[in-house]
Amino acid sequence: MHRNGADSPASIPASSQSGFHRNGADSPASIPASSQSGVHRNGADSPASIPTASQSGFHRSGTESPDSIPTSSPPGPYRDGTDAPASIPTASQSSFRRNGTTLRRISVPELPTPAPQPQDEVILGIDLGTTNSRAAVFVDGVAKLVPLSADGRTVSLPSVVALDEKERFLVGARAKAQILIDPINTVFGAKRLMGRRARSRHVREVSKRFPWKIVADPEGDAGVELRGKTFSLPEIASKLLGTLKDAAQTWVGRVIHRCVLCVPAYFNDHQRSALLQAGRLAGLEVMRIFNEPSAVALAYGYGRGLARKRVLVYDLGGGTFDASIVEITGDDLDVVATGGDNFLGGMDFDLRVADELNRALEHDTHVVPDGSLHSLQRIRDAAEQAKITLSDVERTAVHVPFASTLPDGSPVDLRTELTRQTLEGLTADLVERTVETTLAVLQAANLGSQSIDEVLLVGGQSLAPLVHRRMAEALGRPTRSDVDPHGAVALGAAILGHALARQEKGRTGVVLSEILSLPIGIGVKGGGMKKVLDRNTRLPAEKTLTLPVKAGVPLGVAVFQGDAGTAEDNEYLGSLQLSPERSGEANLRFILSPDGLLQVTAQSPGARTEVTLATSDASEAIRQAVWANAPLPGEEEGGNAREGGLFGGIRRLFGRR
Repeated sequence: MHRNGADSPASIPASSQSGFHRNGADSPASIPASSQSGVHRNGADSPASIPTASQSGFHRSGTESPDSIPTSSPPGPYRDGTDAPASIPTASQSSFRRNGTTLRRISVPELPTPAPQPQDEVILGIDLGTTNSRAAVFVDGVAKLVPLSADGRTVSLPSVVALDEKERFLVGARAKAQILIDPINTVFGAKRLMGRRARSRHVREVSKRFPWKIVADPEGDAGVELRGKTFSLPEIASKLLGTLKDAAQTWVGRVIHRCVLCVPAYFNDHQRSALLQAGRLAGLEVMRIFNEPSAVALAYGYGRGLARKRVLVYDLGGGTFDASIVEITGDDLDVVATGGDNFLGGMDFDLRVADELNRALEHDTHVVPDGSLHSLQRIRDAAEQAKITLSDVERTAVHVPFASTLPDGSPVDLRTELTRQTLEGLTADLVERTVETTLAVLQAANLGSQSIDEVLLVGGQSLAPLVHRRMAEALGRPTRSDVDPHGAVALGAAILGHALARQEKGRTGVVLSEILSLPIGIGVKGGGMKKVLDRNTRLPAEKTLTLPVKAGVPLGVAVFQGDAGTAEDNEYLGSLQLSPERSGEANLRFILSPDGLLQVTAQSPGARTEVTLATSDASEAIRQAVWANAPLPGEEEGGNAREGGLFGGIRRLFGRR
């Protein structure tokens, strides 16, 4: 079950999923588009009596045209092709004379109208990006991006949320317009911090880049202070999700209850749980947390009938980077290996260009940047636009009005020029970090570049020419550019949502095999971390760890996730504290759902009750107590990971102490 207490549909293995619409009827939409024939525009199944391909004549409403019924057909069949039962009234006849001729009057009763067929449930696929977010739905046999403007041309929602003077939330473009006007009450780029502990090193480092104030929320996670009030980042994200949901409902004309949410493959358990909470706050039931590279692979391969193709997905977005190797067979996905960096993306490229513009300002005008929030944001906006432009041209002019001020308050403008060569010199090391991570993923999978069939580059920053060149050089093969770099993630999420809905009705869908992106372990005395579940563990998974305990001696277990050798440098997930009444062995069960969400329980010797993982950030006193009672290195005895099992009853805990 989710931490919100609701059952997680996604946690049921695909092979065992079955179900029905909430109204109890099977969804007709689960028939593959390629095999459908005669489907009405209103979404109902075509009756069996609709003429074959050689016949013509349908009403626009989707009902049969009387013209299309062959004259040789016997009268009075039901629309489903069965004979009318005797209880249906037949035509009555009477006669009258006109001009000396006897004529018959035939009164034909109306046949009962069959009940309308239930419409398919629309599942929303969402890509909650660091800089822009998108949504897609699977309709008319294909996945389509949801338009966000009246003309249908806008499909991207800026991932910006602001709180105005009347304490009303502004979302998207309206909020983005507030960055220059009211930067301290406008939140952008928050995805990097979602689900991160406020005290963590990562949050402390990144917080210097944002004008808005980062504070601890009630659970100890990074939150934001707007107009004197504290908001959790899931609350902020829910405003974006709600806007996408509303736009999708308006477009399809249907109420949407469920969604598939995408996350970077390198998101840890706590970050995934935070996104799950954001979906719940937006009024959405999250069917599945889906890794972004896997979504890209699904969007690329779905419906193409590929015969076992191994693809490398390179996803360099606005705030994060992922690289994954995915094997595609038909519509089935098998993730082989993954890697990434949650603090490397287009925003980092923007900052490099902004620093260069600040240097140009000081050199050309002899004015030191004043460091005001408004000036900094103007320069960052100009840096981002120049970076984007240089993906298409070799040089571009940059003009930043009011880039700084003189001591007397007079404004100073920046006018300069940037070249692609300069940009690539400024960001070459960032691109190299992505290349090194990609090669490490190949090495982890024991694969050479010659084993890769296709290289898919997605994410806005992947459009940079330097990225294409370096990846082609490093892998010795060309990269594909025919995959939508901006929309592929949302499209893949919509496809998975459609497939999961089919599987709930016992029909074939996508078989998805994901892996754990970051190892999970426990803290041991001395500050180290003992791994319990390794990176690239196949999901779902379960492992039991046995620890010796003594009667009356408390045992504290802190759970972490990450690659660092020391526990404190990894992400703290929560802790358990046992007070065994007798000596023996305590069993710790680590259970991973197909979404990569973790549940940990512990049982003392002879005890009938279990202790569950407390996920709120602990106070310093509690943390010290946990470390004091932590197991010594080498005390633990691990069991083997057991894949599969029944995961329908997995509970997710939010803020439970």
